[in-house]
Amino acid sequence: MDISIVDRFKAKKKKVILTYAKIIEMIITLQENTLWQKASEFTPIAEGIIDYFVDNYYFDNNLNRNNPVEYLNDNINAVIISIMEYYKKINQTALIKTKKNETFLLSTIICTASYVDIAANVIDGNYAKTKKNFQKLLKHLSQTEILKIYYHNKMYLDKLFTAVRQNMNNEKKFFNYFKNPRWHNEYQLISNNPSYYKVRFIYKVNNLQDKDPKLIKKWQKNYLPEYLKISYELLVILIMKEYIMNKQVNVYLVPVVLASSYLDCLDIPLIKDNVKLLVPWEKAEEYENKTNLKCVYYYQGHDPAAILKKRDLEVLVKGDTYDQLDLAACAKLNIKIVKEELGPSLTEEAICQMKEED
Repeated sequence: MDISIVDRFKAKKKKVILTYAKIIEMIITLQENTLWQKASEFTPIAEGIIDYFVDNYYFDNNLNRNNPVEYLNDNINAVIISIMEYYKKINQTALIKTKKNETFLLSTIICTASYVDIAANVIDGNYAKTKKNFQKLLKHLSQTEILKIYYHNKMYLDKLFTAVRQNMNNEKKFFNYFKNPRWHNEYQLISNNPSYYKVRFIYKVNNLQDKDPKLIKKWQKNYLPEYLKISYELLVILIMKEYIMNKQVNVYLVPVVLASSYLDCLDIPLIKDNVKLLVPWEKAEEYENKTNLKCVYYYQGHDPAAILKKRDLEVLVKGDTYDQLDLAACAKLNIKIVKEELGPSLTEEAICQMKEED
């Protein structure tokens, strides 16, 4: 299977955060450092720690991007764990005790590099505010007795934020790669409790109205798998953006159009908890226990008794059917009932904008 979009993004983030860390290491130091003496010795240490941190914690604890001190407090444990895992990997677990000051320095550098990255992200970050807050952070860190801070080192500060500018442009290119004026996803609110959005892929074909209906049908059949892949990739991008913004991440229902290996791109950590397959009731047996993704079964009939013949599943029903159901009986059978309540259809940009305003 091709490397997932999430893993490709993480690979880029590892390089970015390492770039920042190598510059910050020249700004935040110790009076006496016995773990490394030069940049070439620092790089493999930082690289190993960042590799573990990004793989396991990058999308966590990003709420306080406007307060770098709080951001460091939120993430320090994750970075310490990443340092310990690195020490374990190089068979030097004793370093956590024998190199306490250096370990503290490492945690500060990695946390600070991660802060700069997330605070200046291209989705809802702010370059100017990050630059200003970075100076405040350095002054805060200068109050510690252990660290030596060169917060007036203009050369390295300029170098750092030149790199930030460059990486913001690269990140914009990464996300823009998936945009195309000919297609996009729409996300329709389909339930308020819980909050579920149904995914719908919209694509345009020039002069479609002039084509033979039979050819259109054949064309749709041939190209549907490819369009589904695009739709799923766009959904992955949106969920990633929601995690970066660190708001409540929505749950998206993906209609089952056909059995497709492209569903694999949704069956990955980070994404799969926020995606469920929307399966027609008549296909329930086809999908029960045959996919790693969670399913919501869409019942459009009017016989509540039919639902009570099943157990251990989640069912989306229309309002009139919901009103007729014995919810207590459903609960005994471990059947979760979701009432369909249609709302507006939103684009990715609209959903992100809503989150910025929260």
